[in-house]
Amino acid sequence: MLAEETPAVPWTTWALRVTATLFLLMTLAQGLLAGLFVTGDVDLLPVHSAVGGILSVVALVQLVFAVMEFRAHRRAGRPATWQLSTLSTLVLVMTAGQIGLGMARVVAPHVFIGVTTAALAMLVLLVVLTDARPAPADAPALAGEAR
Repeated sequence: MLAEETPAVPWTTWALRVTATLFLLMTLAQGLLAGLFVTGDVDLLPVHSAVGGILSVVALVQLVFAVMEFRAHRRAGRPATWQLSTLSTLVLVMTAGQIGLGMARVVAPHVFIGVTTAALAMLVLLVVLTDARPAPADAPALAGEAR
């Protein structure tokens, strides 16, 4: 019996998986760095700041890949939604806001939005891992059988 061929995962999907994972891990690291800073290790503030700057670049790259993924789905005739692009835009806006709040030393909203950003990063990764899959070749046939 021959193995059933499945469509290859597009490179944009892999790029989204990588950037979403990287963003989530870096966001969680930010929480750790902030906690260590608050407990007295003041030398970690420049590291926290540097990671925040890198996070903004990762968020921008993630948004570009999300838009490319949307366009690739449309070109291939697969259902495409703006869900990943919208979430990625929100991630970028929140990250930019975080940088502004952090530089202004407005701590309470900075911490709140940081926690919210980490939760959003988890949601983005979940969506990337579940929704950014190629549809099986026989999906229309199966949908017709279910009626």
